[in-house]
Amino acid sequence: MIDILNTTQLSEIIKKLDQSTQPLWGKMSPQHAIEHLAMTIKISTGKIIVKRYTTLEEAEAIKAKLIYSPIEIPKGVKNPLLTDELAALEHKDMDTAVKELLNEVNYFKEYYSNNPEVLHTQPRMGDLTHNEWFTFHNKHFTHHFKQFGVSN
Repeated sequence: MIDILNTTQLSEIIKKLDQSTQPLWGKMSPQHAIEHLAMTIKISTGKIIVKRYTTLEEAEAIKAKLIYSPIEIPKGVKNPLLTDELAALEHKDMDTAVKELLNEVNYFKEYYSNNPEVLHTQPRMGDLTHNEWFTFHNKHFTHHFKQFGVSN
C-alpha cells in the first residue's frame, strides 16, 4: 500500500501515469483520478465540506471494515458524491492536476501537524480523525493507482 506522505514514492507512481493510460476498470481517465484524489484530500482538510450520507450505524460499520481492517477498497464501490457520468475536468492538463494533488498532500501534512485533533466528515464514514483520514487516503490512492496498473 502506498504511503501518501512518502512524496518520493507518490511522485514515482504518478510519473507512470499519462493521459493515454487506460483503466483496468471504471470510467475515470488518469486525470479524472488525480483530480478526484485531490478533491478527497480537500475534504479531509476542510477545504470542501460534505455531509454524511449514511446512518451513524452504517458509518461506524464501514469505518470498522475499511479503516480498521486490512481490506482494500473494492472495485466498483460507489462514491455518493459522484454520479454515473464523469465530472468535467478542472485542469487544462495532467501536469496541472498532478501539481495540485501534490500541493494538497503537502497541505494535508501541514494542516494536521497544526490541527492534530480536528475531525472532518467523510461521506460514507462520518467524522474521521487525522489517522483515520491517513489510512483512508493510503487505501484510496492505492485503489486508484491499481485501477491504472501503476501501484507498487
